[in-house]
Amino acid sequence: MLFLASLVIVSLLVEYGFYISDFTKRIIHQFNSLVIFYFVFFNFSKLVINPKPFDYLRRKWIEFLLTFLIIVQSIGFLFFYAYEPRFDIQTLVRIYIASVQIYLILDISLKTVRYSQRIILKSIHPTRALALSFLFLILTGTILLLLPKTTYNGISLIDALFTATSAVCVTGLIVVDTGTYFTRFGQLIILILIQLGGLGIMTFTTFFALLLGGGVGIKERISLSEIFSEKNLSKIHSTIIRILFLTFSIEAVGAIALYNFLPDSIFENKSDKIFCAIFHSVSAFCNAGFSIFSNNLVEIKNNIPSVFTIATLFILGGLGFFVLTELIEKPLLKALRKIKFLKQKIPPQTIVLTLHSKLTLSTTLLLIISGTILFFTLEFNNTLKGELLIHKIFHSFFQAVTPRTAGFNTLDISKIGIATSLFIMLFMWIGASPSSTGGGIKTTSFALVILKIIAIVTGKERVEIFRKQVNEESVTRAFASALLSILFITTFIFVLTMTEKNLSLLDISFEVVSAFGTVGLSRGITSNLTNFGKLIIIITMFIGRIGPLAFSFALLGKVEKRNYEFQKENVLVT
Repeated sequence: MLFLASLVIVSLLVEYGFYISDFTKRIIHQFNSLVIFYFVFFNFSKLVINPKPFDYLRRKWIEFLLTFLIIVQSIGFLFFYAYEPRFDIQTLVRIYIASVQIYLILDISLKTVRYSQRIILKSIHPTRALALSFLFLILTGTILLLLPKTTYNGISLIDALFTATSAVCVTGLIVVDTGTYFTRFGQLIILILIQLGGLGIMTFTTFFALLLGGGVGIKERISLSEIFSEKNLSKIHSTIIRILFLTFSIEAVGAIALYNFLPDSIFENKSDKIFCAIFHSVSAFCNAGFSIFSNNLVEIKNNIPSVFTIATLFILGGLGFFVLTELIEKPLLKALRKIKFLKQKIPPQTIVLTLHSKLTLSTTLLLIISGTILFFTLEFNNTLKGELLIHKIFHSFFQAVTPRTAGFNTLDISKIGIATSLFIMLFMWIGASPSSTGGGIKTTSFALVILKIIAIVTGKERVEIFRKQVNEESVTRAFASALLSILFITTFIFVLTMTEKNLSLLDISFEVVSAFGTVGLSRGITSNLTNFGKLIIIITMFIGRIGPLAFSFALLGKVEKRNYEFQKENVLVT
């Protein structure tokens, strides 16, 4: 069955990824039809020989739903073919073939999900499994982007790998123009990679595992609890479902808003406008920074409703799913509970922000306000020169929030001043918040580092905020994350200064910090990097997406906690 599934994947890649003759297409379609009949026969055979057919049917209900739909489809096709000659037979054949291929893709996807469940059950460290899942997705994306039909003039291996990594790691750095270099099929692949990379392939895998009725075992729950920072193992199911529901709901609202706000004049037809709205909504919420406009958002920079929608999307995506749950889900459920017939179905909701949410929101708000004022002041007579006052304020706001892993730009970043570049680099290093679609060391880590320094300077032993004491382990992890990130960034800058001798230190530093923070802003040097330079940025994006601490755990593994302590002794540090 695995061999047959592999042949189906190859046949679909050949048909949709290569330019082939009609004769080859017919052979592929006939092969797909044979596979479908085998698929039906295989499922019914397994059902008949199983000693507990009803249990088997309950466990494999999606496969049998697909089998039922195939049978209905086949009967319907034969009926229209024989008794309804007024229908265009070629159209019917195309619909039938497309349906067959969709069934095959779904069937292979289901088998992949079931197989990935077994992998999670193996003795693989959670962070290692996370890293491997991103690596698998990057390699798959690279292969897909190398297909002839994804680009107009072909793409090199290093550029395909760079684009796939940038999409999966939701960075947004590009070596070729996404809007003009890739076909619609290529842009669709990039969109899928952004969505899977933004939420994490393991999120989707676990969701479909739950949907299939297979359940999630104890080992899987322990692994997933570390990945999703959920201590209560019984809540893993609901956590993943909430993450997906929130994501798709916000992205759908964002796409509808963008469709209404974007001007018709810049599109050839409505289908282009619909795709553009969906692409930018997903890219924004996932903090990817990819745009199918050649100059990012510069073309629509004064269309405030559209740009503000995109800003809102990536701010929400950067807050983190647990903060969004407390801000959006709980108030919504509380409002729905007031409806009479829903009162018994929805449990009482207590809207109380946790310390994590308070720290995340206050730090985010402080960074937005300070960033807006700084950009407005520093760029008033530079990139903002000639703009209306309202536009100057808005662009300052947008460029203050986008460095924290979003990567969109309404102004030419290569023209901003040195001082502005330095403060943007700081914001890119800080990044978004934990459990979000963004990168960086995270807002809470930055806040804890600052608070700990203040505590040390003022002679306090503990970090206290909002009348709560912060766990010392959280502070230690924040310092470790910050110091590791500086070590990685410094190393990559050092290497690039040797390989990219024609570029300035500021441009190289900006590029590396942008890649590590999975931001995507650039001073215009990305496409001019050597192949080795691109490879360094690829590695930087990968480590930045996983996180410096998680990457270190993936490489070295977590050391088991010891039940003993050595004798303590002071060491001079000043």
